[in-house]
Amino acid sequence: MSFATLPDGNHAGRYECLLSVCGNPACRCRTVFLNFVAQPPKSGQRQDAEWKAGLDLNINGVCPEFRKTACKKDIAFGEKLGAEMDAGDFRLLGQLHFSVKNRITENAKPDAINPQFDFAAIESSSTMQVYTDILPFGDRLLVAIDGVPHLLSDQHCVRTGCNCTETYIEVSAILPDGKQGEHAGTILVDYARRQWRAGPNDEPPRDLPALMQRIETAMPDFYTRISRRHAKLEAIYRHCMKRYLASTRATMPPPGNVGRNDLCPCGSGKKYKKCCMK
Repeated sequence: MSFATLPDGNHAGRYECLLSVCGNPACRCRTVFLNFVAQPPKSGQRQDAEWKAGLDLNINGVCPEFRKTACKKDIAFGEKLGAEMDAGDFRLLGQLHFSVKNRITENAKPDAINPQFDFAAIESSSTMQVYTDILPFGDRLLVAIDGVPHLLSDQHCVRTGCNCTETYIEVSAILPDGKQGEHAGTILVDYARRQWRAGPNDEPPRDLPALMQRIETAMPDFYTRISRRHAKLEAIYRHCMKRYLASTRATMPPPGNVGRNDLCPCGSGKKYKKCCMK
């Protein structure tokens, strides 16, 4: 339970502070909703019972959607709250937002997550999917290299029927301000065979055996984590594909207008005879 003290004017007093965020695991918004509930005031102290604010951490101000739905009192309170907060306050709020959103994301069942996929590109050319592109607030893979924190961005194939266990991992340094730095290299890891090699047309950020040892030491469960992340993306993709096919079959042209060897009109990238013709 968190508490806040609002020191001035009609807001003065001690409040229980309740924080909530968007519950959609695939949503990239960074809006935080704050609800301040008054605690029993001291004798003779005037205190309003409740104040609300919706802050967009991308602009460090009142969320535009909150402005459309909130009452004037809460909009004015949100504007004043945002104006009184400094960079450290917004940074702390950002950390809390990520923590809550991360818990929602990692606990969500695959069939409850509905991101956008390019089904045709995935089924025809095995376009790789980045874990944190599909789940923007999913767990990060972080490791220190030469004393500098680096982000490992894992990319996976989710094509229907593919049983590959290879993952592309792009390595990027984390800058002092917490932002992602320039691309430092790509590794191709077969997590089932525990084999590593440099990515095609790219170089690893340092000596590959040394990097492998560094990551395995920092994350003893590295291969298990990569395997689980791959399986989660595959499960999410399968559920999204089922929803997509169910919605498109109703508007498909009559079977007589589609040849057996034509691309399936559902957009899967497969031939009609190997897809919806069944």
